[in-house]
Amino acid sequence: MSADSTYRVGRPRFRGSAWWWRLGTLAVTAGFLAIWELLPRLGIVSDIILPPFSEVAIAFVELVTGPTFLGHFQVTMFEVLAGFAIGTAVGFVLGVTLAVSEAFKRITYPLVIAFQSVPKIVLAPLIITWFGYGIESKIAMAVVISFFPVLVNTMVGLESVPESGIRLMRSLRASRRQRFWKLSLPHAAPLIAAGVKTGLTFAVVGAIVAEFVGASQGLGFLIHQYSFQLRIDRVYAVIVVMSVIGSGLYFVLDVLDRRLIFWKSTEIR
Repeated sequence: MSADSTYRVGRPRFRGSAWWWRLGTLAVTAGFLAIWELLPRLGIVSDIILPPFSEVAIAFVELVTGPTFLGHFQVTMFEVLAGFAIGTAVGFVLGVTLAVSEAFKRITYPLVIAFQSVPKIVLAPLIITWFGYGIESKIAMAVVISFFPVLVNTMVGLESVPESGIRLMRSLRASRRQRFWKLSLPHAAPLIAAGVKTGLTFAVVGAIVAEFVGASQGLGFLIHQYSFQLRIDRVYAVIVVMSVIGSGLYFVLDVLDRRLIFWKSTEIR
């Protein structure tokens, strides 16, 4: 079999019709927005519960062009990014430690599971009490929620290294450090990246939850304020902003994942 035929066999068959997939996504999105617009217009759903999409779109434009939006946006973005960075570092270090030290895992992992089992909304008032009403408490909440997926994926990825690879590295007289950097970490990298992307979405949730409990700035504060004022269109507008933040950051990480961890792809190039 020639190289060209091997390449053709290895390529996914739907790759040539990518535009059809994109058109399908656009059609589904357009249908969803049309239903959103019609439900309150026809009186099927109350405006208090679901304002028409056109009103939410107008509220969105008014929100993002308002004089105070940028300040709230910057506060929440800083909380999310700082909490995500710290949570990722903590989760990675703990995951590596649990994977390489069986004694440490036996002692601490049950405590980590017990801590993770506690609903984080319960911890929010305590974190506000410990760190105050400033951005420190919001960052801490983002760390608490976002570190666990990174920890678990790091530990599982490092523990799933094939035994054949370990024996090969030992036959080459590789040191423990060399086995970690040359074999274990590259093997676990796809799982770690998946945990990092999940942790990012959790960091957004953590920062917003902490802003609900106590804040004078941020997107969570805006949602609380607009809900009290029954400006439901503005509430939905802020939710759209939060969705854009979460999905935008996620896709940035996804692009980096594909470029940096290129060896996980099974495609023949």
